[in-house]
Amino acid sequence: MSRSEALKLYKSLHRTVQKVFKGDLPTMFAARDKICDEYDKNRKVANEEAVKELISYGWNVKKILAETVVQVEKVEQNRYQMKIREETHMFENNPFREDVTEEEYRAANKSARRRGGSCDEAKKDSK
Repeated sequence: MSRSEALKLYKSLHRTVQKVFKGDLPTMFAARDKICDEYDKNRKVANEEAVKELISYGWNVKKILAETVVQVEKVEQNRYQMKIREETHMFENNPFREDVTEEEYRAANKSARRRGGSCDEAKKDSK
């Protein structure tokens, strides 16, 4: 089972690299070479537990590549274009608020860190 899982991961990593680095041949080739090197380096691992750990690590790498790596291309002098794919994870982005004083901001962050919530929730609670 581990051999077939490793092969499935190997193919999946290569497909992910092709999607993530589409149009950027040097980076695509470098990523491809890294995948091949890592597989060659760990080819002789016989311990079943170690193989499972390596496969798990590989799936995590694939997920990170697919969801967090984006391509940025320079379009003009000070302008860049980001190529966001469908599977790219969009992190929560809190908008800038001018109606919050520095003290309120610090208090909200301190309170939110204790509770594990966001700054906007702490602002509502402080009123």
